[in-house]
Amino acid sequence: MKKFLVSLCIIMIALVSTVTFISCTNEEEAGDKVVTDLLGREVTVPNNPQRIVCIGAGALRLYSYVGDLSKLAGVENVEKTDSTYGTNLAIRPYKEVNQEVFDNLQDCGKGGPKNQTAEPEAIIECNPDLIISLMSLDKDGADTLQQQTGTPVIQLSYGSNVINGEPIVKSIELLGKVLNKETRATEIINYMTELKTDINNRTKDIAEASKPSVYLGCQSFYGVGGFLRTTASYPVFNIANIKNAITADKIVTDNNETDMEKIVAIDPDKIIIDLGGLNTMKGEYAIQEKAAIYNSLSAMKSGEVYVQLPYNAYYTNIEILYVDAYYVASVVYPEAFSDVNIATKADEIFTKFLGKTFYSEITAKYGELRKLDLAATFENYTNE
Repeated sequence: MKKFLVSLCIIMIALVSTVTFISCTNEEEAGDKVVTDLLGREVTVPNNPQRIVCIGAGALRLYSYVGDLSKLAGVENVEKTDSTYGTNLAIRPYKEVNQEVFDNLQDCGKGGPKNQTAEPEAIIECNPDLIISLMSLDKDGADTLQQQTGTPVIQLSYGSNVINGEPIVKSIELLGKVLNKETRATEIINYMTELKTDINNRTKDIAEASKPSVYLGCQSFYGVGGFLRTTASYPVFNIANIKNAITADKIVTDNNETDMEKIVAIDPDKIIIDLGGLNTMKGEYAIQEKAAIYNSLSAMKSGEVYVQLPYNAYYTNIEILYVDAYYVASVVYPEAFSDVNIATKADEIFTKFLGKTFYSEITAKYGELRKLDLAATFENYTNE
């Protein structure tokens, strides 16, 4: 009898403890927590948000890397198949992979690169309990949107340097904390570090004197551009320790363009063409006078012209940026990357960020990453 009573007491204590634990857990999940966003705002958010909207260029992309798509209450119209705003944007892998999910969600606004105004009424219609923003908002703007919608707003940031910048890391960390996906967020951050370290280690000791000069043309940046569209601070070149033929003093317009005289004077050893602007360059090449100047460049004569995928589309597709970094580095420093198969590496990167391979889908639209067949590509091309 005594043993029976002792056993009964133990069972009762265990039951009480279990009920208490479950009660505390439910209260914790139903409660709130305070986080600090990328504007330095302290925001009270639900412990376990169930209805989420993402607004602004890149917000849904970062959410797709980390979050649970089943908790999305709405997406911007620019993310949908029938969008009248996003039809001219370059490919966005996170959108393509998740298109069926996005198409079946309510609109939380128009969205689009040139539409950086939140739409409170459309957001309210989605009935969210959390707003994740990459709109161009300052503290007052984020607070105002929060008041207008009655919903907590956390502001993220890509920063000015997606590869080496602190804001993008902090944004992914914040998403992990808010969404209870810390493990996944850490996985993405660690993988980006792994990729950067690998590319840097392969190229950091290459002597400066032996580095070829490389020109980037047709850069996709707020739309597509022709051969003169370039940049002096290019993440792909920077991460791979590539000698950029263009320096800041050679950029002559606010649209990140240089002029032809400067390129002729530099006469780069290799040229990288962003596929987003290749058709624009074809149109330029059709003009005989321009073609003659292009044909005078050493890289054009020797056929040292390669293509990369456009990675700027409603902000930066981070996974494509890293695919480009590996490919461009492999054509500039082939010996250092002789063991890298770009299709295999690309699908590894896509799978890590998006949960599935994507290289065949993206090359179906743009073609393989490759040396450009100049004679077949450009009217009026000659290497004489």
